[in-house]
Amino acid sequence: MPYMPATSTEELHVPYLQDLTSFPVEIAIVPVADGEPGDDDYHPATWEGAEAVLLIGAGTPVALAPGAYVVWTRLTAGAERPVRRSGILTVGGP
Repeated sequence: MPYMPATSTEELHVPYLQDLTSFPVEIAIVPVADGEPGDDDYHPATWEGAEAVLLIGAGTPVALAPGAYVVWTRLTAGAERPVRRSGILTVGGP
């Protein structure tokens, strides 16, 4: 995952290797030290092709202070709700 300035507002793209676009997708971004996300950490995302997309950063509901974050995705597929660790996002700093 990339580096992002803390003052930036941009789309976060999380690629999937298969077509899962028929399922609702959510993205959570939590500090590395926090471990796995809770239900309240997830934000509804959209699909652009095979990528889950969420607008993050300054001026959005997902404004991030400088630090290292783990990006998680979650699908809702009937009775299943698979969660995947999707990478590290570094915000601000050197």
